[in-house]
Amino acid sequence: MEIFSLKDFPLPFETAITIGAFDGIHLGHKALFQETLKIAHTFNLEPIVVTFDPHPRRVIQPHLSFKLLTTLEEKLELIEKEGLQKIAILPFTRALAELSPDLFVEKYLVDYLKARYVIVGFNFRFGRNRSGDTELLKKLGEKYQFQVKIVPPVIIDEKRVSSSLIRDLISKGEVDKASLFLGRPYFLTGKVIKGKGRGKLLGFPTANLSVSKEKLIPARGVYAVFAYLHDKKYKGALNIGFNPTFDERELSLEVHLLNFATSQDLYNQIIRIEFIKYIRSEKKFSSVEELKTQIEKDCHLIEKILT
Repeated sequence: MEIFSLKDFPLPFETAITIGAFDGIHLGHKALFQETLKIAHTFNLEPIVVTFDPHPRRVIQPHLSFKLLTTLEEKLELIEKEGLQKIAILPFTRALAELSPDLFVEKYLVDYLKARYVIVGFNFRFGRNRSGDTELLKKLGEKYQFQVKIVPPVIIDEKRVSSSLIRDLISKGEVDKASLFLGRPYFLTGKVIKGKGRGKLLGFPTANLSVSKEKLIPARGVYAVFAYLHDKKYKGALNIGFNPTFDERELSLEVHLLNFATSQDLYNQIIRIEFIKYIRSEKKFSSVEELKTQIEKDCHLIEKILT
């Protein structure tokens, strides 16, 4: 993969570009990527994904608590899997946000990125106060001699695929529904940190995960997950919550790997978690024994779901 930044502009070749925040890399984004590859091949252009870092909403609405479906590293990985090998990352700043639509197109798309074809979604907006739309982009294309392709929305279960829809579903714990719009399970990556060791005492040792503060964490509760460790795939039971039985105040993510050799030291290891299904909400149990019985039931159910 080649990653281009401001120091690499202007690019030394003509391009077909698709541009956006692309948070989540969902089925709508994938439609844009495939159209970009097709057009680039047809017109002998270099296909490039143009994205932003940080996410524009972090700059435009810094007062809001905004979490990402994909970190920048995850986004790049998923884009590469779609067959695109060139990515341009534009630093999103207040100055960039204040550019007029015309100046943004002239400076970035034409001068810097050498765009000869621009592929965007039907609801693409750009420039100061998001005042530019697809109709203006077409007019600017005529002015600066590039073609524009508008890709229609992807509809699943009579709903338009969007990052905001997926974000809402994950926030509610509806990870199985979110996967329909993502075209894959929602995932997060965490480093194993030291916990309190209660899971081991209960007979269900867990790995406590430290996750990027930028990442959207699903709703509290127990989930059936697949966990990836050293390229091996394990079934897992993941708990997100405050361990109310033990009156803890800090949110934790703990995964119990089913049929895993517990003697293996996992501290500082990196584990990727794929969310498959929400099992139950967080609950305070009257005793440790009651908690242990529930965990046994959870693991039995999760084993069946993931089989």
